[in-house]
Amino acid sequence: MVKCLISLSTAGLLILILAFHIKEIQLFMLDNSLTDWRIAVSTPKLALIALELLICSLHPLPLGDFPCLDPKPEQTLPFLSGFDMSLSLLMFLRLYLVPRAVLLRSSVLGDASYRSIGSLNKIHFQYPFVLRVMVNSQPGRVLLIFTMGLWFIAFWVLSVCERQHMEGSDYLGSTFWLIPITFLTIGYGDVVPVTMCGKLVCLLTGVMGVGCTALLVAVAADKLEFTRAEKHVHNFMMDIQCAKEMKCSAANVLQEAWLLYKHTKRKDGRRMRKHHRRLLAAIHMFRHVRMKHRKIRDHVNAMVDISKMQMIMCDLSSSLSNSHRELEKRIESLDRKLDKMTRLVSAFVESKQRQEQTVL
Repeated sequence: MVKCLISLSTAGLLILILAFHIKEIQLFMLDNSLTDWRIAVSTPKLALIALELLICSLHPLPLGDFPCLDPKPEQTLPFLSGFDMSLSLLMFLRLYLVPRAVLLRSSVLGDASYRSIGSLNKIHFQYPFVLRVMVNSQPGRVLLIFTMGLWFIAFWVLSVCERQHMEGSDYLGSTFWLIPITFLTIGYGDVVPVTMCGKLVCLLTGVMGVGCTALLVAVAADKLEFTRAEKHVHNFMMDIQCAKEMKCSAANVLQEAWLLYKHTKRKDGRRMRKHHRRLLAAIHMFRHVRMKHRKIRDHVNAMVDISKMQMIMCDLSSSLSNSHRELEKRIESLDRKLDKMTRLVSAFVESKQRQEQTVL
């Protein structure tokens, strides 16, 4: 009965895949103003569609005396034969449809403004970009869903591979115990796989566990990191604290130096040696605090804010433009004055010439 339901769901999946590709071809024809659908369907495209249909059609077939139509409850059948087990494991190849479903259901793909801005910046809205958006926006949820999905798949595959070799009826519990232990790279050794398929599943589970652990550390580090405002406040308070410590250390140095000078005058050898040791310790502490303060200052100076740099550049550009406009105004004023002086000189020369002509 289960095989019949799997066959029916597989037939529905194949119909939906064909409908998806038909809609995709229609959209391609609409975007490129095509009338003949054979132009939109190339040989590689047909090969990919055929390969996709072949992968999605793999499932345990309900062969025999038509068990879907004439079930026999009294007949006891084995769990799965070797061929049916291989087909059932190959059904996990259908997981390639998950990225497609995530891409089509993503808000990034449905947002027109997002797509228009992305097209201007030559961004391809494919699954890798959508995955990066999801990881940046919801890292904890994505990692949790990925880990739980990996556990479930590995648990089911391992239970199918090891069912005939595990004693007792608690094979599901043993398999469910083995997957998290292998994923977390603990490995107590109380349950071990027997078949080559089970060993391969445990190996891949351990490798994926190491990768997910690294991703978990990255997510935790990102969550524990200071925000921009918190980082500035923390560095400011550390700077103030180090400045206070440096002042106290400098005061201790002066105090011990004065006490050493005082007891040296009195020729008190025991107290002189005591304050001499304290003076050396105070000098060492002062140097340590001063170096710590320098490191904090260097860290604060290195942590230049991009927005602050942008504001500085905008102010500099504005001041330069204002200076340029003021210089242009001064040049225009100087030009007008020169023209006026030229006219006055010309008028004066003409008047002199007229006077000379009248005298002659």
